[in-house]
Amino acid sequence: MAKDLDDRVAAALRSVWWLPVLRGVLLIVLGLLLLVEPLGTLVALVWVFGVFAVADGVVVLLQALLARGRPGFGWVIAQALVSIGFGALIMLWPGVTALVLYYLLALWLLVLGVTALVVAATQYRARDLAWVGTLMLGLIGFLFGLLLAIKPQDSVSVILTVYGLFAFVAGAVVVVTGFATRSLGRQLAATGRAGQAPNTAPGEPPRP
Repeated sequence: MAKDLDDRVAAALRSVWWLPVLRGVLLIVLGLLLLVEPLGTLVALVWVFGVFAVADGVVVLLQALLARGRPGFGWVIAQALVSIGFGALIMLWPGVTALVLYYLLALWLLVLGVTALVVAATQYRARDLAWVGTLMLGLIGFLFGLLLAIKPQDSVSVILTVYGLFAFVAGAVVVVTGFATRSLGRQLAATGRAGQAPNTAPGEPPRP
């Protein structure tokens, strides 16, 4: 039974590794857009953040659903729903101001950071190789969110700079995590072919 589960998880990881890579690329593009070609109006900024947050949540949700056996499944689902809810909220908020958007961004990054840290802890306990990338993403999100929260600003240019930096750095980390996910899938598949039980260290007899 354990070997069958291992094979299913390996197949799922091999099929979804491109989703975090896609998410990372979207983040990098967003970061470059905000830093290199800053948006001139608050309305444009609201719609860019809103559409991106919904798209990001959908990608994360699809990734979680296609790899149900991975550690931290429930927390990843929560992270996806938070992103979708945040995106819908800022797009539907009537007359949102720069200061309100600033605090919403801070809250969003804090929530994403905390959920990613919880997922990283779960992955570490399960010896999931992706825990390092998830931990880095969680720390980046939490620290940027904390930076936004403790130094409130109502300047659109400040929002663009801080969030642009976050998107670029986080995107690079997520891309690396995606390739780490592919590596984990290959490792599990190789372990299954060798007839070893999951989490068995080299040289150890298979665990019952």
